[in-house]
Amino acid sequence: MGSARAGARLILLGALACACAHHKPVKIANQQPGVVHRVKAGETLWRISRTYDVPLDLLLRENALADPSQLAEGTLLFVPGARRELQVPPAGELPQSAARVEPRPPRRPSPAQIPRAGARPLDPAARGEPLAWPAEGVLISGYGDRERDHHDGIDLAAPEGAPVHAAESGVVLFSGERRGYGNIIVLAHDNDLVTVYAHNAENLVSRGDRVSRGAEIARVGRTGNATGPHLHFEVRVAARPRDPLGFLR
Repeated sequence: MGSARAGARLILLGALACACAHHKPVKIANQQPGVVHRVKAGETLWRISRTYDVPLDLLLRENALADPSQLAEGTLLFVPGARRELQVPPAGELPQSAARVEPRPPRRPSPAQIPRAGARPLDPAARGEPLAWPAEGVLISGYGDRERDHHDGIDLAAPEGAPVHAAESGVVLFSGERRGYGNIIVLAHDNDLVTVYAHNAENLVSRGDRVSRGAEIARVGRTGNATGPHLHFEVRVAARPRDPLGFLR
């Protein structure tokens, strides 16, 4: 049913775009009314959902997005229940009325064998709230430039089949397979934060699922470009990679 609804959205986007240009609400047969939002440069799905006060998982269900973690400028999004197209404020300027504060579950203890991030301060984008370590393992590759490329995350070597945990509560933006990454999960969190879990042997969650901090979402594997079992973990802020060690404690 969900895929059929998403397909219907794609077929009708042309007509909806016309209504959107005039800032008028639209209604699809047997569906709730809403508007079409045209994505501007730099906008993220999280900020759009907060601006319209529409749950992120609902936006995912109503739109067939190839890569929800990186919205292309000009993408048309159907926003159910909205009465008019709204201006999405830039990062850091989201209206307080649209922000939701959810209780945070207790932090999982940090495994002793994982190297600590040291005395460096938390990344300002963490807003004083560190992420939980996503797996128990050994840090074998850090963030930054390598011999032939730039590494956008960190790699944690762990036994094949070991559990992979959500570093923070959020919504599954993507769960599937991507070239190089193998089986990959992308989670969206508050404050434009996105975490990535790759090379999984098995993904245990689906797109649109809500997960809690510490929930098991995958199992460590070696799919994609991986020479041995390990978890590739990334942290992105407004779609830009940041050093995960600035968020983990």
